[in-house]
Amino acid sequence: MRLCKNTNIKIGSKLQKARISNGYTQEQVSELVGCSSRYIGQLETNTTLGSISIIINLCNLYNISLNELFSDFLNLENDLPSTNSFCGYINLSEEYKSIVDNTIVYLNQLQNEKKEGIK
Repeated sequence: MRLCKNTNIKIGSKLQKARISNGYTQEQVSELVGCSSRYIGQLETNTTLGSISIIINLCNLYNISLNELFSDFLNLENDLPSTNSFCGYINLSEEYKSIVDNTIVYLNQLQNEKKEGIK
């Protein structure tokens, strides 16, 4: 494993893309996570890295993981199991495929309801 002493962590563009894709303004986000809109702007322009509590709140609000946000700076190959895939889906019976499909639809509905409740 190679470690860098002076890694310049820049997550601003990912935060901005996540905010925009979720339909929020900087002002709305600042109210929801409890900081100023100026601070959100500073995060998005990499002027500041931000506090861990604000970063976690943003990830929860945008429905992204810390791994997604910091993926450019983490060696995730060793952390993620290689068995995560839907390759077995093809071999399932129609009954089990239907269960998987209905579960995905249900989880998407819950996620959308959660987002609507936040806005």
